Parts: sequence; structure tokens; C-alpha cells
Amino acid sequence: MLKAKIRSSVIFAAALITVLSGCGTQNQVNPQLAAEMPPKFLWAWERPEDLRFIDPKEYGVAFLAQTIYLEQNSITPKRRRVPLDVAPGTYLIAVTRIETAKDNAKRPAFDAVMIERTAGLIKATLELPDVRGVQVDFDAVVSERTFYREMMRKLKAALSEPPASAGGQNDPRRITLTMTSLASWCTGDAWFNDFPVDEAVPMVFQMGADSEKIKTYLRNGNDWQEPLCRGSYGISLEEGRFEGMKPGRRMYYFKNSAWRADDLPKL
Repeated sequence: MLKAKIRSSVIFAAALITVLSGCGTQNQVNPQLAAEMPPKFLWAWERPEDLRFIDPKEYGVAFLAQTIYLEQNSITPKRRRVPLDVAPGTYLIAVTRIETAKDNAKRPAFDAVMIERTAGLIKATLELPDVRGVQVDFDAVVSERTFYREMMRKLKAALSEPPASAGGQNDPRRITLTMTSLASWCTGDAWFNDFPVDEAVPMVFQMGADSEKIKTYLRNGNDWQEPLCRGSYGISLEEGRFEGMKPGRRMYYFKNSAWRADDLPKL
């Protein structure tokens, strides 16, 4: 009987250690962002934008630098071809949008070559003038999550060495790596907490079928369950803020048309 109790205790202790070992600290929003970034960003999408009216101390710009289309073994980048004008000293984030073919006959390979090439194309946006960080924007079905996880790890490794400046010296500024997130991903799915990103920006606009559920979730005083989502919000000028959004977080603003100076008082 005593041997049985001892054996049972050992098994219980081993199981407890296993459980506790899986409860490590979750990745959090990088606290450096508060000192490095302005508190507000304007998303500048695929249209000509003249943003020289913004104050770089208050606003940064996250602009669509390219869209990458993945289909079978094909990787096709479509780079920005419309002008973007900003004030000197503006914190610029180059955004890459990734689109994957959903037709079964055209589904991407998602192999090592595609991972490497996609990460390389995103890193290349650092060659654009005055870019301080990169952001990756995507919608991922469950079967695509492994690809995005491996691609983001590859991208983070590629960003570990700063790009060379025009004079041939390494730029000493840290390169930020952020991603956008569907609001629904932030409420409990928690599938990307191991991504090596500085933050995930929850997009609280154009939420489709999840809209009322997310609004109710926030209105009831809930915060995002995913820690990487707790540093910012992404909202649209048209829809505005929602009740329950936590104060003091970085704000990313989207607009369906070109930004104008008289939009700023509405933010």
C-alpha cells in the first residue's frame, strides 16, 4: 500500500511539473515601442497620399509598400506605384499585405522556398527611404498558420542585422516588426503568441460577422486575451472608436479615401 502511494505521488508530481512547464510567460507587447513610436499612426493604403500636414511627433505613417500574391509555386509581389509624401522625420512603417489563393487547384505550396522568398521580399521594403519598421498584414485560415509562423521567424532572423545606410554603415536604429490581427484572433484563439513580433494590432473595423460579438466583448469591459494585442487598436475614421476600448494605447487609423488635414480633429 505504501509503495503504491509513493508511486502515485511520484506520478502526480511528474504530471504537475509537466503542466507547470507548459505555463510559461506569454509574449507581451514590446515595451520599447512606447519610447520609439509616436502614439498615432495613419494607414496609407493604395492611393496617392500627401501627409506633409501631420506632426511627426504625434503621428507616424504605416503605408502599403507591396502586396504579395501566393499561388501554387508562384510568388508575385505588386509594389506600391502611387506617391506618398510625408514630413521630414516621420516614423514610417512599410506594410506588406499577403494574399493567398483559396481555390484548391491553386493553393500555394507553402514550402521552404516560399517561406524564404516571402520573408526576403518583406525585408526588402527596408530599402525604401526612411523606413523604421515593417508590418505584415494577412488573413490566415487554420491550414496556413504554420506557414505564417515559420515565415515570421525567418523574417525576424533576417531583420536581426540592420540595413546599411547610404554611406555603407549599418543603421543603428532598431527595426520594429509588427503584424495586424483580426479582432477575433485576440479574443481567445491565441494561435500566434509565439510569433517574434513587437506587437499585433487588432483591427477593430470592418469586422463582418464578428462585429457585434466583438463590440459586446469590449463594451462588457473585457480586454484582449492575447497579450500581443494589448498595445494598440486599429480603427477606421468612418466607424470610429467603440465603447470599452482601453485608454492610452497606440492608435492606427484607416480611411477609405485619401487623408486630409481636416480629418485629424476627428481622430
